[in-house]
Amino acid sequence: MKLSKIIVASLAVLSCGCLVQSVNAIPTLTLSDGIAADTKTIVDNGVGDSNPAAGIVTFIGSLGVFNINTTSGFTKPAVGSAAAPEIDISSFNNATAAGTLTITFSEDGFTGFPGTVVADFGGTQMNGNITNTVLQNGMLVTTIGPLSAHGFSGSATGNLTGGVPYSLTQSVVMNFTRASNKSFDAHVGVAVPDGGMTVTLLGLGLAGLAGVGRLRQRLVKA
Repeated sequence: MKLSKIIVASLAVLSCGCLVQSVNAIPTLTLSDGIAADTKTIVDNGVGDSNPAAGIVTFIGSLGVFNINTTSGFTKPAVGSAAAPEIDISSFNNATAAGTLTITFSEDGFTGFPGTVVADFGGTQMNGNITNTVLQNGMLVTTIGPLSAHGFSGSATGNLTGGVPYSLTQSVVMNFTRASNKSFDAHVGVAVPDGGMTVTLLGLGLAGLAGVGRLRQRLVKA
C-alpha cells in the first residue's frame, strides 16, 4: 500500500510540474517610433487596452507621425494555450510622413516543448519595407523580410531551444519612405510533436501500475 501511494504521489507531482505556467504571464503589446517619449506599452486589461477579453490586447490611437494605429495582439487563452502556443498580431497603420514604426507583442508561460516554430506573415503596403522577427526567451528564432512588395507574404520555421516555461515574441518593423499606410497579419504557432510528454507520462503511469501489480502478487504468494 505504501508503494502504491508513493507512485501515485510521484506521478501527481510530475504532472503538475509539466502543466504549470508562469503566474506572471501577461500579454504585452508595444508600439514605438524610435522616440522613447512616444512609446506605447499596453498590457492585457491594462491602461490603453481597448479589448476586455483575456489574451487579447488592442491599441487604438496615434503615435508621432503615425496618426492612425489599430493593432491587436492575440494569445492564450483567446488563441492557443500554454501547451499549444500561438501569438498573432493584426494591424493597420497610417503615416503622415516618412518614419519607422515597430510593433512588438509578447507572452510567456508556454509549455509546449519540444516543437517547431511556424511563422506566417502577410499584408499590403504602399512604399518602404516591412520585417517580422520571432524570438524565444529574447533569442532570435526566425526572420521574414525585409519585404518591399505592395502585396507581401512570407513564412519561416525554426526550432525551440532550452526548456519550459518560455516566452514568445513577435516584432514587426515598418519603414515608411513617405505618407502612406500599411496593414498586416503576423501569426506564430508551435507545432509540438504528438506523443512527446503525453507518452512519457502515460509510460510512467503504466510502469507505476505494473509495479503495484507485482507487489500485490508478492503479497498474495506470501
